[in-house]
Amino acid sequence: MSFSSRRRNYLLTPHRRDGLIEWMKSMLMHSFVLDALETTGSDTFSHFEMLIDEHIEMTQNSDHHDTDSAPSRLKQLVPTVGTFHTRLPLRKAFEAYNAKYCVSKRKHVCISFNEIRHILNLAQIMALRSGPGSSGRMKDISAVESLNHSHDAEEEEDESEEESHALQRWESSPSVLVNGHGKEDENGDTIRDRPATPPPLSLGEDEGQQGGEEKEQAARTLAPQPPPSYKGPFRGPKMITFDGDQTLYSDGANFESNPQLALFLYLLLRNGVTVAVVTAAGYEYNREKYELRLSGLLAYFEEQRLPKSDCERFYLFGGECNYLLCLGSDYRLHPVREYGPGGWLNSTKYIEESPANWDDSAIKALLDISEDIFKSSIKDQKLRARFIRKKRAVGLIPKPNEQIPREALDETVLSVQTALVAHGKKSPGLTLPFCAFNGGKDAWVDVGNKRVGVQILQSYLGHPLEETLHIGDQFLNTGNDFAARDVCPCVWITSPDETTYILKSILRLAGVPLRHDNSASTASYSLDSTPDQLSSAQVGQAVGGSSSKSAMAVDFTEVNRRTSAVQLMDVYTGEMISSPTPK
Repeated sequence: MSFSSRRRNYLLTPHRRDGLIEWMKSMLMHSFVLDALETTGSDTFSHFEMLIDEHIEMTQNSDHHDTDSAPSRLKQLVPTVGTFHTRLPLRKAFEAYNAKYCVSKRKHVCISFNEIRHILNLAQIMALRSGPGSSGRMKDISAVESLNHSHDAEEEEDESEEESHALQRWESSPSVLVNGHGKEDENGDTIRDRPATPPPLSLGEDEGQQGGEEKEQAARTLAPQPPPSYKGPFRGPKMITFDGDQTLYSDGANFESNPQLALFLYLLLRNGVTVAVVTAAGYEYNREKYELRLSGLLAYFEEQRLPKSDCERFYLFGGECNYLLCLGSDYRLHPVREYGPGGWLNSTKYIEESPANWDDSAIKALLDISEDIFKSSIKDQKLRARFIRKKRAVGLIPKPNEQIPREALDETVLSVQTALVAHGKKSPGLTLPFCAFNGGKDAWVDVGNKRVGVQILQSYLGHPLEETLHIGDQFLNTGNDFAARDVCPCVWITSPDETTYILKSILRLAGVPLRHDNSASTASYSLDSTPDQLSSAQVGQAVGGSSSKSAMAVDFTEVNRRTSAVQLMDVYTGEMISSPTPK
């Protein structure tokens, strides 16, 4: 069997598929075969939209304890379909996406899984753009509302016109996507063509200090800087939570240098949006280790002098939902008080699955079962892996310079899930929320999950679910973002580049300006251009131009220190690795 055949067959297994997107793709296949997608595509997405609206309405009106209630038509067609927290304007999203990528013009290649995923993502951020008054919940049309129909119609017309302008901005913006979707690597996973970056600046021993200053000035000029402050209410989600690995930074890596993504996160904070990183990485309250994982982002906030009030809207939830930290005015992460006045555990004790209600014996039992399964997997599958146990997590990680096959990781995760579910049925009193997931290179079982983490943030910070958005890459049932679907709208991405593009779309739809003209310098930089797209004249001006006192100062010594420190930390355990002694 060829590798491609093996990959296709593996992707047919249920845990590697999303039922809703697969069903949508099969429905659109009929139009593609008949060469009618250009005329019927919009109507097909209108039909999807209608079925989702019906599903939302029936879910809201049904008694959750009534097992005899009839399922919605969508539930019958897609038994694995989950919860929708907002309406999805799928027709508008498809028309905007099609206007930009012309998928209906294709004659040989049908609309792909990734393209439908992008359309669903766009529909979700369009829904959240409308705000709590009209973005998500189904509206009951009462007699009183009908009396105000003419007034509502005018408001809806104004809203529609504003949304149309926002979509036009989105359609005309350059994209980081490759033909509307990603490429695939040797594992069948989606990847991105990374933008070229300028070579690192290095000074020879014979170069004078003046030349070094000129090159540093060039680097400062080419780095994206914040545009003028946006005036007006932010039309979008009020809280955005992010996965860490493969969402904000590459899997197993750190947020070291991604100025465009850092800028978009900065703009969200400046416009009143709460930003939280909800990550499986659990180093208890050793804040230095979390700071190393986010070193480049925190350095960017410090360089831009993010105000104290905005810093206090940046949170990090480690171990899925176990360790809550907040950014201080010193641009360091600080543990949030657990108990006492304002403690996050005290404040969320009413949530049944909150860590405040966990029993130590239940935690030990869950970790013991997971440890036994992991050790059995290493032995039975002859894995070149090692086992580690933390306070509230267990992990199966590869030995140095080794890899664990993804089939083996999935087998291990599904085995753990089965064992823990069976344990919960036998001992209901010892049941705790958990997350057993395939991390791509490793497998983990955490006590708690992102459903609990996001729910705690919503309660503690006062953000309703329809104003919350979770962005992550692990939405299959062996992933750790899957549970977040229960408590908030979600966007499914596959790389930090896609995260950047999603945030850019959110900001564009909200009307936040993304361009910045550096009037203090002879060179100008646009977020729609990558460094390799700058002309040689612009680069020459940047290098030869005079330095400006208002230019952003970059402490290269501090950047090098943080980068070196990151390279010496084991991201799995958080342990510092002693640097090799020179021979």
